[in-house]
Amino acid sequence: MTADIITVLAVVAGILWLGLMVVSALRNRGGEEVAPNLQPGIDDQQLETRRLETGQKVAIACSAFLAISLPLYFLGETNRQEGFVEEFAHESIERGEHLVEEFGCFGCHGPLGVGGTASFVEKRSGVAVAWAAPSLDDVLYRYDESELNFWVTFGRGNTPMPAWGLAGGGPMNEAQVEDVVNYLTTIQVSQQAAVDKTPAALSAQMSRLENADATVEQAIINQEQVVAEVLQAPDDAAFIVPLTDSAREILDTADLGIDTDADSLSDTAEQELSELSTAAVGFYREVDAIALDPTVSDAEKADEAVVQLEAAIEKDPILKFNLAAIQLILATDEITEENPDGDGDGLSDAAENGITGQMAEASAATIPSSIAEIELDPTNPETVAGVPDLDTASTFLGGMESTGINTSVAVENVDRILPQQQDGLTFLESSQQARLWEIDIPGVATAMEVGDEEAERAVSLFNANCARCHTASFSAGVPYTGPVGSGGFGPALWDGRPIVQFGQATSDPEDDLLIQFLVKGSEEEKAYGINGFGSGRMPAFGAILAAEDIDLLARYLRASKLDGME
Repeated sequence: MTADIITVLAVVAGILWLGLMVVSALRNRGGEEVAPNLQPGIDDQQLETRRLETGQKVAIACSAFLAISLPLYFLGETNRQEGFVEEFAHESIERGEHLVEEFGCFGCHGPLGVGGTASFVEKRSGVAVAWAAPSLDDVLYRYDESELNFWVTFGRGNTPMPAWGLAGGGPMNEAQVEDVVNYLTTIQVSQQAAVDKTPAALSAQMSRLENADATVEQAIINQEQVVAEVLQAPDDAAFIVPLTDSAREILDTADLGIDTDADSLSDTAEQELSELSTAAVGFYREVDAIALDPTVSDAEKADEAVVQLEAAIEKDPILKFNLAAIQLILATDEITEENPDGDGDGLSDAAENGITGQMAEASAATIPSSIAEIELDPTNPETVAGVPDLDTASTFLGGMESTGINTSVAVENVDRILPQQQDGLTFLESSQQARLWEIDIPGVATAMEVGDEEAERAVSLFNANCARCHTASFSAGVPYTGPVGSGGFGPALWDGRPIVQFGQATSDPEDDLLIQFLVKGSEEEKAYGINGFGSGRMPAFGAILAAEDIDLLARYLRASKLDGME
């Protein structure tokens, strides 16, 4: 504030001085101007007294002004510079937020960086997967800002994370990367909140192991469906492409003819487009949405549902999920007072509702998501409330065209696509047999010389915090996971490697090289352990894991039998 006042005073003084000069010049005007060399000179009396004294007074006044104003100006300079720093930081954060939004970072890392998934083709299998993307709202408890800058700049090869910085081949310059990092600092949760994530993370990892068989089976069925759709592509294209052309022709001439509701779609066009959508949905639907009524004796519909699903599975294997669910309902249904059979047909009300839900889902499962059935009303310009019929029709056509293009591409490239997808299916079936994801908790407990509960926690800690770098394709999901500790972005941890690198455990955690490495992570160009030299890529866990958990994790790593198998 002081600096601003002084600046204003200086400007005002300058203006006054200029004003005085102008006034003086105007007063001296008039009469015939005499050349300076013809004018009489100033006598000594005037030169050495009044004029000199006036000059000296002005000089003294200016010196006094400077002597007072400059110190006052610099007294406020620190605050002014700090204000600029805050302003620049705020602007950088705003730019970073815009960049994060523009490049869709939270599309993979979840809303505000809570963690999410990214579409990716797993390298060994060639199968499209949902790759687990880590959370960003606690990343600065694991890395410092320079390390985070590295990840943003260079990405992480062989994963969905691309390089964003120019140095890594991405679109952002150094300043933009720094803006992104600055923004990410503002979304960090509290340290306690980061620590509190641990129980849920450990529970999720145990569930991953417990549900591994079902997960792999689901992946196999999904891949069977992909193969089936490639095989069906020629027949699908022969139907959907001409139908799409017809829909386009109808929409292009939709303004011709009687238009009762004045929505730019003629009554005939609305009827024809509705019929085309029904035909499209009917072509892809393989089973009916059979509904059982708990108030009417209709148990035979359950048998009909099973028959329809069994007949459709060869063409659309994805219906196996619904068939298995209905068979489980039928096998476990028991009529009791708490689970009544209102219509007395031998199926409980809950079972009938469950079968109805499964058939509704199965009826829609084989229809491409881009195709929807529409029923346009020629007397209503917004058949769907709030949406003009012309927009509804355009969206329908866009979905049809998208389906047609995708199907045509599959047909044109079937010789390349089909073998790839079949190889992916073979990979998954082999994975189901190999069961590389398995970990024998009692075996781990024996190796660690602890109880099963501690061994289970140690395994969960490793999978939640270490496996995404130290176990091959862990982030791709159970079916693609290599043996625990097999190595990936980080080194393999088999055969006593942690002991070779960090030595045996010590009685004092402060002297234990492995524990300290887990706490602090690696630092760029600094030695660690016995033989290591850091790159800054290994995260620090000291801020988010309890000391007891880090000690337990270190014991698990040194036990060497990470899978607990003989």
